[in-house]
Amino acid sequence: MSQPIWGINPVLEALKNNPDFIEEIWIEKKTLKGKKYQILEKAKKLNIPVKLVSQKEFIPPKIGKNINTQGVVAYISRFCYSDLEDVVKNWEEKNEIPLVVMLDEVEDPQNLGSIIRIADAAGVHGVIIPKMRSCDITGTVIKVSSGSVFNIPIVKVTNLKHAIKFFKDKGLWIIGLSPHTDQSLYKLDLKIPIVFIAGNEARGIKKSILEECDWKVKIPMKGKIESLNVAIALAISLFETLRQRFYS
Repeated sequence: MSQPIWGINPVLEALKNNPDFIEEIWIEKKTLKGKKYQILEKAKKLNIPVKLVSQKEFIPPKIGKNINTQGVVAYISRFCYSDLEDVVKNWEEKNEIPLVVMLDEVEDPQNLGSIIRIADAAGVHGVIIPKMRSCDITGTVIKVSSGSVFNIPIVKVTNLKHAIKFFKDKGLWIIGLSPHTDQSLYKLDLKIPIVFIAGNEARGIKKSILEECDWKVKIPMKGKIESLNVAIALAISLFETLRQRFYS
């Protein structure tokens, strides 16, 4: 069953990186210029069917009435998940120090989309999510990520512990983000190969996963609130890593 994705940038990124899975594109033709016109041209070159529809008739299937599509909707046969070896290949081809994000049951599509966009901006080599009790890559996730889901390997695994062992065997160190520790993020050497693990919005990282971490770190805060949104916490952690690796 086809899945809709919407928004100009997400559809452009899908055309660049996953065109084989696009079945059809709808475009509202009133403002057919700029990036919308680029979408039309790329789709034509790739022989992807395009429906040019008037503003009044632009009612694409499976799209809610209150969704801001920016006048562009694409239908993909499925989202193409990667595997763990694709993540390794990514850092090896770029000849970079590995940097991976692993999510323990993040359930909110807004959070997942934001995390993937942040990870893409920070040059992360892959994002790992569990198959169970976790948000999948949906149209909302793709839109919030601004199409970043097509720029970075997203791996869905049955067992996070097995994925942790896989990366440990590759020489990566596992860092869990948790407010329940005295270790500050800023006092850790982040120039080493790293997997950052972040947990569920309400429960955090499960105890069994925390036990697999080489370090548990927190982000020091001065205010009254005890923890940050998972996407914000990862953003701080990833860009502190970039600062240490490239600007210190």
